[in-house]
Amino acid sequence: MRIVVIRPGALGDTLLCLPVLHALRARYAYTHLTLVGNAAVLPLAQAWGIAESVYDYEEMLWSDLFSTRGIRAPRLLERLQAADLVIGWLRDPDGRVESNLRALRIKQVIVAPGRPLPGSSLHLTAYLAQTLSLPNAIEITRSPVTITRPPIHKDAPFAIHPGSGGVAKCWPVPAFAELITRFWQHGQAILLLAGPAERDLLTRLLNLLPTPSRAELLTILQDVPLNALAARLQGCQGYLGNDAGITHLAALLGLPTLSLFGPSDPIIWRPVGPAVSVLHAPDLSALSVDHVWRALEAMLRA
Repeated sequence: MRIVVIRPGALGDTLLCLPVLHALRARYAYTHLTLVGNAAVLPLAQAWGIAESVYDYEEMLWSDLFSTRGIRAPRLLERLQAADLVIGWLRDPDGRVESNLRALRIKQVIVAPGRPLPGSSLHLTAYLAQTLSLPNAIEITRSPVTITRPPIHKDAPFAIHPGSGGVAKCWPVPAFAELITRFWQHGQAILLLAGPAERDLLTRLLNLLPTPSRAELLTILQDVPLNALAARLQGCQGYLGNDAGITHLAALLGLPTLSLFGPSDPIIWRPVGPAVSVLHAPDLSALSVDHVWRALEAMLRA
């Protein structure tokens, strides 16, 4: 069974579809799956055995899907016409993508919006599973990709990512500084994470932190490939972060994960994993450090 999945979107959007693709593979024997999507996620999808072939959706080649003349690019025709099933989770308001794909006489074509319609109370992963008529769609949100974690050393760090895609989705930087200071008072090492666009946020946070009593209490990891970041996270005791792509990665890896949600709806967007906790406040500044600290204690005890 040769399957092509076209899934544009941000880091978190793409990571949330991986459990669905994992379940899809289980439905068919001898599956060869091609994933077209966010370039940062693609090496990870291959490393986890989700996809045999991967392509960056940002390549101009894929814009031919929306062409009013139909799909004509030879390389794209070659990739699509060899498929038994093509899935497109993307915006197609006028039906052009679906029409172009069906014109290629592919055995099966499924095109659906990349997220639930407004007003839905269905988690994104369950929604994507339903578009494929996968059984146990809700269960897929609790049984993600199986990643074996190595034994965790007692001195392993706790991972914290203070950033996200928007200011309103971020717990205040001074709160993160106070929380990290508390960790240090308990002798807990911190792995501090930052993405490529979070240099200023990281600088503000570091300016608020005291000098740790031991150098090994703070390690900073900024702008590293997702598969390298995943390897580092696997050795951590737990994870704290906002509603962001790295939070979804930590959850899928099986880390005890506490995710702080502001304006986003956690019913739809909460991370998928075996040990996920969520704190939700439309205004994240209303979440006190004490509140988050107690939630972390409860999570790690569990």
